[in-house]
Parts: sequence; C-alpha cells; structure tokens
Amino acid sequence: MGTIPYAKAIRRIYSLEKFGMRLGLERISALLSALGDPQKSYRCVLVAGSNGKGSTTEFIGSCLSSSGLRVGTYFSPQIQQFQERFRINGKNASKREIAFAYAKVEEACRKNGIHATFFEVVTAMAFLIFKSRKVDYAVLEVGLGGRLDATNACEPCLSALTSISLEHTDILGKTIGSIAHEKCGVARKGKPLVCGFLSDEAKEAVRKECAKIGALPLFADQEVELLSLSKKGLQSSFSASFRGKAYRISLSAPGDFQISNACAALAAAALLGAPKRAIEEGLSKCRPKFRLQEVSKNPFVIADCAHNPEAASALAKEVQKLPFGKKVLLFSAMSDKDYGEALRILSPHFSSLVLCEVSVARSASLPSLFSKAQPHFSSIRMIRQARLAFSQAKKIAGKQGLVVVAGSIYLLGELFGKEKIRLSQ
Repeated sequence: MGTIPYAKAIRRIYSLEKFGMRLGLERISALLSALGDPQKSYRCVLVAGSNGKGSTTEFIGSCLSSSGLRVGTYFSPQIQQFQERFRINGKNASKREIAFAYAKVEEACRKNGIHATFFEVVTAMAFLIFKSRKVDYAVLEVGLGGRLDATNACEPCLSALTSISLEHTDILGKTIGSIAHEKCGVARKGKPLVCGFLSDEAKEAVRKECAKIGALPLFADQEVELLSLSKKGLQSSFSASFRGKAYRISLSAPGDFQISNACAALAAAALLGAPKRAIEEGLSKCRPKFRLQEVSKNPFVIADCAHNPEAASALAKEVQKLPFGKKVLLFSAMSDKDYGEALRILSPHFSSLVLCEVSVARSASLPSLFSKAQPHFSSIRMIRQARLAFSQAKKIAGKQGLVVVAGSIYLLGELFGKEKIRLSQ
C-alpha cells in the first residue's frame, strides 16, 4: 500500500459524494471486517439524537479524558476543517494519519469490491485512526437516525439519546414513535441507553423500543437531580445528584439547552466509571464550538448550529435574553429541513432577516426561503452568496447591534471554514 498526500486523499473522499447516502450496515460491516475489525480494539459509546448529539459527544469525551483515559471522539459534519471529525483527547487527528487511514480503507474497498459511501468510508477511517492511537474509548456521534447508520457497526458498551423531534421524516418516519425506533437502534441488550430531557411522548416511545431490545433506559431528568441552578449571562452553574453522589458543575458552554446535554453526559460518564472530580472538570471545561458561540464584536456576532424547529426554539430563548436594540438573523437551510417552522419560531426575536444560499446541493433556494419567511418578517434581504450576505447583515445591525448566524451547519462552514474544500455530508 502506497502513501497518499493529504490533499489527494481529501479530493478522493469528497468524490464519493456521487454515491449519495445509502443507509444500511452491510457495506460498513464488510469494510470493517476487511480491515480487521478495528472497532473491536476499544470500548465504544454511541450518541444519537435530533439535537445536542455533537455537544454530548464532546461532554462525554471530556469527562473520560479528564479521568486519565485516551479517548477518541468522532463528529460529522465538520465546520472549519476535515480533521476536526477525528479527535483524540480533544485534539484533531493529523493530516498524515488521516491520509494513511484513507489509503487503507480505499485499498480494502478495491480488493473486496465494496462500494462504500462517503460516510461509511469516513467512519471506517475513524475506527482505524482510533485503533492506531490505542484509545481506551471511542465516543461517536451518530450521523443519521441510528439503527442503519454506519457508526452502529460497532458494539457500544453504552449509548446515549439526546433528543427526539420530527426530522428527516422522509427517511426516519413521520411520527415520534417511528423516529424513536430508528434512533433507539443504537441501544443494546443489557446495556444502558442514557437519554437527555425528552418529552413524555418521546419517553414512552423510548421505553417501548428498549423493552423490545432489552436495553436499559435511563432518563436524565428523572435520575439526575438538579439541586440548584444559577446563571451568569448565557452560562449555567448547577449542583446535581446522581446515584448517591453530588456534583458541582460550572458550564463554559453557553445556553440553557446545554444543561440537558451535560446531565446526560454526567450520567453516561458516571456509568462508565469516571470519578466525580473528572466529571466535574470534564463538563466544566468543555465548550463545543459554534453552539451559541460569540464570533466577534461591533457588531456582536453569534454563530449557532440550530438547524431544525427544536433547535430554533432553544436559540430563540437565548436571543430574547440579549440586550441589543437591533437584532439581525442571517439564515440559510437545507431543502430537507423544516426551515419554515424554524423561521416562524425565530421571527419574533429579530428586526431584520438576511437570507442566503450555501454551496451544497441540498441547499434551499432563495425563492423557497423567501416564501417561508415572508409571512413572519417585515424586513428581508436576499443575497445569494453567503459571505456577501454576512457583510450585509453586519451593516444592517450596525456597531451596536447583534447578528445571529443560524439555520444550517453548512452555512457556518462556508463562513468560518479554514479549508478550500467543498463541504459534504
């Protein structure tokens, strides 16, 4: 097997987009078998959910690495650079090891006639990189759904489910029950499924699915008792009790929505044996990027990954707390998202809206975005190119105003990405 330069490896990886998205475990299982099943070299944790799975993956990883363990974390998609998909104790994998892992995966596909998709190839690369780094744990963010997602080719010792809302209904189903069926597919018989703060309907659906599987559901809002909660700006501090131990957490991650993610991560890390001190340290220091993140001042710019109605509701609650007279929303979305409802939820909190498109095939068009926004916003500007739209949004806000960038993680990637490669799944 020859070596491949990083840039060449990246071009080849992105060329796999033409195969599209094909859910199923047959190809990834065959690929991992051909690679010697690297995912069996360490303990795995799967994190699924409609929202919050990236933050919860980071929280759990931070707690475990604060315990003195070597921990790999896997994310999708990236925002700033491809390397951030694979991290070991919080640091991105090197370009050299990414290129080496791709070469091995490419060779295995070619020799065994496996036509793997983009996400399957990248997931296999993650498993290989984590094996080469001799990690104790791999904490993996699930891509889509759970049951048929490529990450589910591993055997998790614990799984987490952060939230359930109506999303990807054309693929996952049109009810909370059908979506729960897909997401609970990451659970295993006799193993815990740690859940964030779910609705009563979602809890009941999860209980039914876990009963079929034989998994052990744990609901964080019932088993992690919040004893006190205080606020400083957008950040939260709280005391919590879980199974006889008291914890004191001061979150660096802003937003009330991170409390649910932190409580789920606390329970998961405790069940995995992380000490109290490591959990407190791991949760307190972890600050996932582009979750209500301050990007700049004059005007004040916040970037957030909110991409569906549930996330828009969480973002709206935070925006209304901010003391700015003029608030401008810069928004774009993928065509398969319920961006009309997201815009409706956000509209009362902004005086102006700037719409743009993203250089991704699934991007919603400006006319489609405008048609959904028009009933809710009185001031709308449409600028196709994202960077020009960002400049215009800042001009409208003025030096004393606020700009919030939201609607799609791909919009954040286009504005804040560090690589000149096209975004992908």
